[in-house]
Amino acid sequence: MATPEFGTISATRMELLNTRARIRLAQKGHDLLKEKMDALVIELYAIKDEVHQARKQVEEELLVAYQSLTKAEMILGPDKIRDLAQYAPSVLAIKTQTVSIMGVKSPRFIVDEIQKEEEDIYYGLTSSSAQLDRAIVYFRKSLKTLMIIAEKMTLLEKLATEINKTKRRVNALSYILIPKLRATAIFISSTLEEQERETFSRLKRVKTILETKKK
Repeated sequence: MATPEFGTISATRMELLNTRARIRLAQKGHDLLKEKMDALVIELYAIKDEVHQARKQVEEELLVAYQSLTKAEMILGPDKIRDLAQYAPSVLAIKTQTVSIMGVKSPRFIVDEIQKEEEDIYYGLTSSSAQLDRAIVYFRKSLKTLMIIAEKMTLLEKLATEINKTKRRVNALSYILIPKLRATAIFISSTLEEQERETFSRLKRVKTILETKKK
């Protein structure tokens, strides 16, 4: 049977059963996607809190580092600080690996210490001051914290993208596919009922005719 709204649809009981099965499947998919979206949103807000704490931490670390560096410059002089910085060796190495959170892949930054904080500083004690040592320690700490922030911000962006994609799929099921399938099921069901009424009416007329002829 063809209608402007439903196109060509076979108004049969088999088609009705298939449509109802598709409704159940679509509803199940909708529920699973909704659960996934809710879990992603919870994860996103948890990571936002972690980023907020990490930003506070790095601000405190950089504040201590720059204050200590300023004091060291007052003791040793800016030129001496620049000379020491020029020959500073690499103390940190950054590696990356891929992690997956609820199917969302994101890079993880791993900071390896080439030179431990507790090891001797690369310059002699007579060339330095305690303030410069303190500045170096806190600059190292701030770099590690910045790597954590970069990792979490990347993950936040990917989670937000996945949430939007999942939300579009949930909305498509909620407002397009499932309503369309339900309307189709109602149309088929009403068409079958109408056909049954017409069949019953024809049979009744035939019965009346036969009874009349018999009399």
